[in-house]
Amino acid sequence: MNRTEMACSTCHAPLNMLGDPPSYIHPLSFTTDGHEPVPVPAEQLDTIARRCDFCGDPHPVWSLHGGNVTVVALDDSGSGLAQDYGEVWAACVPCESLVSAGDLDGLVARAGTALGWRKGDEALQQIAKLHAAFLASRPAGRTLITTTSWPHTPLAARDLPKVRDRFVRLYRSSDQLPGPYANPQVRDDLAAGLESARLYWIDPEFTTLAEHAAGQLPDTGIDPDDPPAPSGLIVWAQPVTNRQVAAASWSIDNHTGSCRIACYRSIGGGLDGPALQQLREQVGWLAPTRLVEVAPRKVLAPGGPAAPLLATWLLIAQKAAEAVPVELDKATRRAYARQQRPAPEVHLVRIRTRADSRAPAGAVGGSGRGRAPLQEREWVGGHWKQQAYGPGRSQRRLTYVAAYLRGPDNKPIRASSTVRVLGSNRPPDPRPKQ
Repeated sequence: MNRTEMACSTCHAPLNMLGDPPSYIHPLSFTTDGHEPVPVPAEQLDTIARRCDFCGDPHPVWSLHGGNVTVVALDDSGSGLAQDYGEVWAACVPCESLVSAGDLDGLVARAGTALGWRKGDEALQQIAKLHAAFLASRPAGRTLITTTSWPHTPLAARDLPKVRDRFVRLYRSSDQLPGPYANPQVRDDLAAGLESARLYWIDPEFTTLAEHAAGQLPDTGIDPDDPPAPSGLIVWAQPVTNRQVAAASWSIDNHTGSCRIACYRSIGGGLDGPALQQLREQVGWLAPTRLVEVAPRKVLAPGGPAAPLLATWLLIAQKAAEAVPVELDKATRRAYARQQRPAPEVHLVRIRTRADSRAPAGAVGGSGRGRAPLQEREWVGGHWKQQAYGPGRSQRRLTYVAAYLRGPDNKPIRASSTVRVLGSNRPPDPRPKQ
């Protein structure tokens, strides 16, 4: 019987279930600060600090179905307490390969190596029984785990064509995806959108600006003119927000005007050798996380997973950025030529260089009419404002004003002025370090 997976909202650890009615405990292998589990459905969390259920590796990739494993521990009186290990286990890349091959001895040996147990140890014999029970009735198939906490792997602009192509292949593969990505029509639409997507790589400075702007974005919707292209893929130089969003793709429905946004996190950090190569071939460099469907004129709540993408679009639209073509390497050009496909265009997006450091157009202060000239310069923090545009300036659009010094260039900076450093507004990660 399938049960809803539960995780602790405090530390993001997946929880084991005891008894009926159920109670929940942290896994024995998971070190906590002693807090009691706070169970919530795992699907509510963007990141879960799970481990491979076969060997304990902290970066499981696949979710596998097998036999429903329950262990009953008896006390001296003969009473028993059942611990349900469930029928869905997480597997790292090497363990998934061993499971697919039906190699029980290899699985047990890998677990023993990871746990420091030798062949013949009683504990390892019990592990072998658990693994055998799981494999006894295992159907074919696997589901990609998208909530694993991976160290970030930076991507270069020239990598975007192969990143995009690998994703198209994943969406059209037989591998299962979780949540809304399990819908075959959604997968087909995402693959089609990526095939025609314009590719953007956001440089570190512009990424920081976009994250800062996203953190202050007010309630707003997506205007049809906001996206720089009908479909596209944007990869930031580093993850934006505590959701670890490293990239996002989008496509606009020509009939309804709705926008579908897929957010991604980077995967594979910390792996090397055959395991890394296998992950790149099977999945790629990114894993999908949240999927956001935005109807025309629907207001997006601030702080949502789509906020960094919307902020990036708005900054590009207001000419705060410039897009520079990226020269692809010979291997990529030859690969596309062999497939009789035109070489894709990749755009590197960076902050547009200003001619001087004075306040941006539209900012008040300095020599503004109706006000006395400032005798000292002062910092004005970055903020969004409704900018007038269109015929007779009758329309409004959100425009981000970056932090700047207000006042004449030849005046001193006010001593009490707070210096605002443009940086990450990411809150601390609540999970313990692994």
